[in-house]
Amino acid sequence: MSDEQNIEQSQEQLGKALEQAQMGEDRDLANWVRDRGERFVRILFGLLRMTNIHALDNNAFTKPMRDIGQVVEELMDTLGAVHLVTVEDQVFVNDIRLRMGRDEGGDLGTELRRHGVGGISFHSAPTETQMRIFVELFSGVPEGASPRLRMMEKFSARGYDALDLFGVYRFRISGDADVRLVKRDVAKISARASELVDESWDNLAAARLPNPLPMRRIVTEILESDSGGDGLILDDSSSDKFSAHTMQVCRLSLLLARAAKLSDEAIQDVGVAAMFHDMGYAAREGADPKSGDPGYAPPFERHAAAGARLLLRQRGFHQAKIARALSTLEHHRDYVDSRGTPSLFGRIIRIAEDYANLTRRSCGGFTPLEALQRMLSLKGTAYDPVLLQVFVNALGAYPPGTFLELKGGYVVISRGLARSESTFDKPIARLIRMPDGTEPARRMSIDLSKKGQVVRVLRDLPPAP
Repeated sequence: MSDEQNIEQSQEQLGKALEQAQMGEDRDLANWVRDRGERFVRILFGLLRMTNIHALDNNAFTKPMRDIGQVVEELMDTLGAVHLVTVEDQVFVNDIRLRMGRDEGGDLGTELRRHGVGGISFHSAPTETQMRIFVELFSGVPEGASPRLRMMEKFSARGYDALDLFGVYRFRISGDADVRLVKRDVAKISARASELVDESWDNLAAARLPNPLPMRRIVTEILESDSGGDGLILDDSSSDKFSAHTMQVCRLSLLLARAAKLSDEAIQDVGVAAMFHDMGYAAREGADPKSGDPGYAPPFERHAAAGARLLLRQRGFHQAKIARALSTLEHHRDYVDSRGTPSLFGRIIRIAEDYANLTRRSCGGFTPLEALQRMLSLKGTAYDPVLLQVFVNALGAYPPGTFLELKGGYVVISRGLARSESTFDKPIARLIRMPDGTEPARRMSIDLSKKGQVVRVLRDLPPAP
């Protein structure tokens, strides 16, 4: 099948998905998932509590262990993989928030967090033997500094590999005004997000269904970290270029979505879509499980269509899923395209990714200003003209990563975004060279709206004497 046919097939699937979502199928599906999900969580929570009064070989465990396998099988028949996520005192099953009191299962997160676990993905219905392994391990004492990793090793050693354990992430639900925002360390968030990108890649490459909830949690942490321009500067020394690229595109997409004044929910959806935008490379073309042939990643021309097909394997229809698949399919399309204007998320990610690639030293190698000049020359053809102007306005006259020589011979690197019209050409910067060419004795930030006059833009950092 040609790439054009693949794209047309994906578009047809997306069209049907949109029609079903508009017909209200989501509401029926959500109610069905909520009913089975609450039963699933009640049984699981009860099993873990029973270990406080019964030994694991007690016959009291037999029926609930069989029941939980049955309800997971029912969920999998409709949803594919079953994703259980606990966030503070809330529990979700495949994007659906369950309505449960603490004593009936709402406190399941406390049991899981003891082991550093916030979410579990079941890729097959557990047998009674597998559930005994599960209950035994989760009712035990957490081990080591990384109990989740230790737990994963134990599951693997016992031959139970059909599930994934995810870390604990705190995120804010839209409308929950009582949740305090916490500023987090940008480097730690980036490291955790990169690990999550790698896990998602491995799962998709292994033909497992996509799970957007961990991505949504980390996107919320990125938004709450309020990192300004620091996260927009790509470190080419990163050992994992794919993760580094994904993170930069995500941050740039969030920047543009915020500047375009999208709703909080839409901004979060843009971030999740950006995290998945290049996952099509995880599709293994020509893979043959029977012969053990792992296949190969699709070429550039086919990775967008391959990514859309991977995301469409997640069952159920809702607007966020459709937006993710469309943006994955369309993130390399021109604004003016014979097949029609790309989706909003696709247009946002196109701008973010092209800017990221142009400014990457190991790729385009252009300065931020050179990259924007090239992109502005294609305004209205390759790029949405309104969104591109919003992007330029948000980055400011000297986007993060721009080297500037100040009056007096000081050299700084721009680290901040445009804060207002009056500070459009006066970003916050970091001093990196003294007038004599040496490095400063200590790390120092300079607000160019208060002091310092820009003399010229430098293409590269001057060498130290």
